[in-house]
Amino acid sequence: ASSCRKLSMAVVEDGYRTEGIGRISVKEAAFHTRTNRFYALEAVDMRGWKWPFDELHHRKAIIVNIGVRGDKAAAELAVMKRISDEIAPIDGTQIIAFPSDEFGEPATDDEIKSFLFETCGLHPNDASFKIMAKVRVDGPDAHPVFSFLKASAGVDRIGRDFGAYFYVNRNSHVQGVADSAERMLDVLRSEIPSSSS
Repeated sequence: ASSCRKLSMAVVEDGYRTEGIGRISVKEAAFHTRTNRFYALEAVDMRGWKWPFDELHHRKAIIVNIGVRGDKAAAELAVMKRISDEIAPIDGTQIIAFPSDEFGEPATDDEIKSFLFETCGLHPNDASFKIMAKVRVDGPDAHPVFSFLKASAGVDRIGRDFGAYFYVNRNSHVQGVADSAERMLDVLRSEIPSSSS
């Protein structure tokens, strides 16, 4: 199953995968960086402002759909905050989190803000942890960001809140997909040179 181009999220539930995601040369990466549709994407942040993905040139990005209810959501967001606090200052990693009502009980914008900022301790002005407006991530109404990420990673559907942590490298390639914030933190830590840790 891991050799198939279109992989279901069941494969990602094993942790972190890179198989099935295309590899390219350094020369191809340079061309791809200049011409990639990833940088043409944009989304609306929680404040209602358009945010262009062009801001991500030469930065790593972790893009994930989030839920805002329950202990699992609080635990995943706590680890994502650790990425923002511990990893982002070293390597500039940008977290982009999209709330979604698709897989759980719907939440109002005020409930989302309360959960993220009061319960989980996130800060609305944290430059390395961008909270976006609510979107859909699966099906024909999926936001273009998630349509692009799923097509690039060979993922058919996300299927749940925190279902896929898409890791986009500095050349705008989806380098891997993790099934949890903890797994993503491990991957990012492994990339930090030992003199920085």
